[in-house]
Amino acid sequence: MKILVTTPELRFPIKLTFPIGVLRSRWIWRIALKYTDDDQKQDIMMYSGMIAESVDILEEYVRMNGHFNLVEVEAKDGTRVVIRI
Repeated sequence: MKILVTTPELRFPIKLTFPIGVLRSRWIWRIALKYTDDDQKQDIMMYSGMIAESVDILEEYVRMNGHFNLVEVEAKDGTRVVIRI
């Protein structure tokens, strides 16, 4: 996933890259559990399985149909945000 933020106030765009396959990593979920309150840990465990399934489906979709813009927003001040998968 690539995130691009352009704004007229900055001379350069802000570019971030985040591999969505990382969301399947047990290491990431262990970190999330470490810094979560006890009453929310059950929710994180439930969502981790759903997110891992969603990542598999999303990667299959990208293989079949190519990359696409998930979000493309432009504000009145000219700031533009694009999230591309």
